[in-house]
Amino acid sequence: LKLMAKRSRDSGGTGPPGNAAGVPAAAAAAISRRIKGQQADLRLTLEGAEDAGTADFCGAFAALDLDNSWDSGAFKKGFSININHMSDELVEFDMKGIDPPLANAFRRILIAEVPTIAIGRVTLYQNTGVIHDENLAHRLGLVPIRFEPDLLDWRRKDEEYGPENSVVFSLHVVCGDQARRSVYSRDLRWEPLNEAQRERFESCPPEPVDPDILIAQLRTGQEIECMCYCEKGVGKDHAKWSPVCTATYKLQPIITLDPDRPILGKDAELLKKTCPMGVFDVEDIAGGGKRAVVSDARRCTTCRECIESFPGTEKGLVLGKCKTHFIFSIESVGNIPAPALFERALAKLRDKCEVAKGVISRKSAVVAA
Repeated sequence: LKLMAKRSRDSGGTGPPGNAAGVPAAAAAAISRRIKGQQADLRLTLEGAEDAGTADFCGAFAALDLDNSWDSGAFKKGFSININHMSDELVEFDMKGIDPPLANAFRRILIAEVPTIAIGRVTLYQNTGVIHDENLAHRLGLVPIRFEPDLLDWRRKDEEYGPENSVVFSLHVVCGDQARRSVYSRDLRWEPLNEAQRERFESCPPEPVDPDILIAQLRTGQEIECMCYCEKGVGKDHAKWSPVCTATYKLQPIITLDPDRPILGKDAELLKKTCPMGVFDVEDIAGGGKRAVVSDARRCTTCRECIESFPGTEKGLVLGKCKTHFIFSIESVGNIPAPALFERALAKLRDKCEVAKGVISRKSAVVAA
C-alpha cells in the first residue's frame, strides 16, 4: 500500500479515483477500518498476541492518507467511567476510551502517590521478647492506621515530630504469670501531644484499621515498651504508606464467533466444557439443534484453552482484547475508603496534567522569544 502511495506521488498524483494517496475509495475504506481495528483491539493466537502496540505518532499512517492525530472532541465523546461495585473496601469500575499510558498512570498514582498516615519512627524503651528491635519496628510500621492525612502537615527532613505533623501511639505490654501473651494492634494507645491536639482529634482519634493484627508474642516475664510516631507519607517512599492492597486493571476481553460458521452440536458442548471460566454456553436452535454462544466475556482470563484444546480458530472463534477498555479494581487497606481513593487519585492525575501544561507553556514561550 505504501508502494502504491509512493508511485502515485511520483507520477504527480494521477491514479484511480480515491484518496490523496491514489488508493481506490473502496480499498481506502477497507484499509481505514482494518487499521482502526488494529489500533483498538489486540488478537490472541496460539503464537501469542498480535497488534499489541498502538501507534501514537500523528503521521504514522500519512502514506495511506489516514489522520492519526489526537482529537479532544472524540476523546470526550468516547471516554466514560462505569461503576460496577462500590464499598468502603472495594471499588470496581470500567474505564473506556483511554490509552494504556494514562490508565497505568492512574494505577501507579493509587499505589505510590496518594498520602496516608503510618508509623515512621519507633522509640524502644524495653524489648525482652524474641523479636529483634529492628524487626519489631518494621512490623509496627506496617500496621495500617485509620486517620485523615489532610489533618497533618508534611514533616520536613530532619524536622522534629510535633503536634502539627504527627500523632503518637504508646505500646506497653508485659507478660506476667501467663505462659504466653500475644501483642495485638489494639494494644496501641493514642497519646495526644498536647491539649489542643486532644481537642482537635477527639471526634476522629487515630487508631489501627484492624484491632486483631498480631505484632508479637511474649513469654512469662517478657516486656515490650515503646513510642510510635506516625507521619504523613506516600507509597513511593515506603510500602507502609501505600493505601491499597491491590490496584489492578485488565483489558476487556473480546470473543466473537463467526455467524457464518456457527459451532453446533457436539462441538458446542465440547467448547463449553473446554473453557474453565464458563465463558461459553449452549443454546437451543430451531430444529432441535444446539449452538455455542458467548455468555459472559468478562470472565475470560485469556488462558486460550478455547483455541488450544479446542480448534476454535479453525471454527471461526476470534479471541482478543480491547486496548482502550480497562476493568479496574481498587482494594483499600482500610485507612482510607476505596471511593475516596478513587477521587484522590483522579485529583492527583489532574494536578499532574496541570503541571505538564505549565511546562509546555513555558517551553513554548521560550521558543517564541
